[in-house]
Amino acid sequence: MNIHSTKKSPTQADLGSKRELIIHATIKLISEYGFHGTPISMIAQEAGVGAGTIYRYFKDKDSLVLDIFKQVNCAFKETLLHGYDANQPIRDRFLHLCRGIFQYGIQNPYEFKFIEQFYNSPYGTTLRREKLFCNCGDTGQDLPLEQVFAAGQAQQVIKELPQAALIALAIGPIVFLVKDSIAGLIQLDKTTINNTLAACWDAIQQETGTNRQPVITPSSPSIEEKP
Repeated sequence: MNIHSTKKSPTQADLGSKRELIIHATIKLISEYGFHGTPISMIAQEAGVGAGTIYRYFKDKDSLVLDIFKQVNCAFKETLLHGYDANQPIRDRFLHLCRGIFQYGIQNPYEFKFIEQFYNSPYGTTLRREKLFCNCGDTGQDLPLEQVFAAGQAQQVIKELPQAALIALAIGPIVFLVKDSIAGLIQLDKTTINNTLAACWDAIQQETGTNRQPVITPSSPSIEEKP
């Protein structure tokens, strides 16, 4: 009797499920331990597959990470664009996109941390941080947030600051709050989210008329000289 005759070849579904297990394990581990702290052996153990199985789907760890980033980044931007209306006022468009960041981070904590880890690792050194929110990767297609900034500045409702500064002022607080929520340090209820979004808009909104406060730069810093 041929003992190999009863061994079934893996079906396409089996192969697909193993690939997904590898992807999910990688996202989870990297979000917790970072890229350097997540070797292939750890991914294989978490996914319940042999290390050699990973190389059936991905050339190496770099290929695995980059493939996951493209997949996760696409899903992230789909969340931001869901229900987006470019005909709405600047403020409404801005709040819609920022609310999408909150939504994605709360619903996809591992993926959110993976993206954040990516942009703070050597993998992201060739990509500007602004692309996370303003550019669709290699396609060169602008995301509406960049359009919102440009249109808002043209209408003089958004401060005349570089895009990187606007990202830091408006999106930075959201990223920190989502990370704190994932860590269990804060409860992001509807009121907290709405108040934060309003504060983010206030941070970049151009003040006009009597409400505008000038920025005063001292002629020289006050430094106590030592004798």
